[in-house]
Amino acid sequence: MKRHCPVPTNPKAVHASTLLPEWADDVLKLRLKMSNASARRLEILRGRIRENAFEGIILVPGSNLRYYTGGNSLLLERPFLLFVPKEGDPHLVAPGFEAGPYTRTHTAIKVHPWSDAEGPSQAFEEVVRELRLTGKWGVEGRAPFRFLYLLTKHARPDLEDAEQILQSIREVKDPKEVQLLQRAASILCKSFLKMPGIIRPGMTEIELARKVTQEIYSNDAELVDDVLVQSGPFAADPHHLPESRKIRREESIVVDATCTYSGYYADITRTFMVGKDREFENLYANVLGAQEKAIGVTRPGSTTGHIDDGARSRLKQNGLDRYFIHRTGHGLGLEVHEAPYIIPNGSEVIQPSMAFTVEPGVYIPTKIGVRIEDDVLVAQNGAKVLSRSLPKEFGWWR
Repeated sequence: MKRHCPVPTNPKAVHASTLLPEWADDVLKLRLKMSNASARRLEILRGRIRENAFEGIILVPGSNLRYYTGGNSLLLERPFLLFVPKEGDPHLVAPGFEAGPYTRTHTAIKVHPWSDAEGPSQAFEEVVRELRLTGKWGVEGRAPFRFLYLLTKHARPDLEDAEQILQSIREVKDPKEVQLLQRAASILCKSFLKMPGIIRPGMTEIELARKVTQEIYSNDAELVDDVLVQSGPFAADPHHLPESRKIRREESIVVDATCTYSGYYADITRTFMVGKDREFENLYANVLGAQEKAIGVTRPGSTTGHIDDGARSRLKQNGLDRYFIHRTGHGLGLEVHEAPYIIPNGSEVIQPSMAFTVEPGVYIPTKIGVRIEDDVLVAQNGAKVLSRSLPKEFGWWR
């Protein structure tokens, strides 16, 4: 069974939210705006599909599906695939009980629902028949092998990696996306300002992570994916997950938190200490200097490698670069880690309206760690720090 949800083909109708009567429902206006954005994005994607000599691209639930349709679904075990051909409407194979939002969207999508009793075979057969799935088709990187394996029982397209195409489109943000990124960053900043009153010696990393999570939700976050708390020797492990270890005086406490607002991520880190320690203060000053230098060289036309080198070269002045063991940053958007990646020797050219983190760190194994992370937006004349309302000078938390 197929459901075709038409959209106006007249460009004036598609973009004419101002033609709605004054009393029109706010939800209807919002849906029309979302429809306009989805239509523009799909047209850009089709252009890239043609440029790369693909017949189409296959998406699964997650950031790309949300970006192009406005639909937000879970990636689970049931086959759920959106086929975007180089010409014509997208086709969706999805469990019937999850297909509802895509039958109501203003974006034209042909939905091929399937049930647990029937299985997805008929839905795949319908898509293969209507799209003639031959030639090269791109696939997003997170597509499960099993989904593609079931597809190949009905068709044998040449499947190729489309992740770079998808990432490159999403990494330059439109004005609405910038607003959402700023809102997410503001929520985290407001939450981190409460941190000095939350951290106390004797509480466990898990307890602190829980309290920070509650604080972020209280400030209107949509979702809090991760709150990392790394204390004492664990502060030297950048992706250490909170444990039952108790926080102590005169040791570093790294708190790295993320949240979303309307799907868009903020990601901020601050390093604290209860008490005083000369080595900690020295490391903090060096990491802060490295971050400020990297932000200072961020501008359109620079490269990801140039920004990374800004941080790394500053740490090298005091022999600390060997303790900086990860990239300087990563893009932010509908994913917490997306392009651009601020990596050593990176050649990608920075463009206006890219958004990413700048987060150098120094990690002395089994002893101490310091990381400072802010979210930045590339403006025409440099970097705008989205998390600028949160202090980072040494001792601000005292």
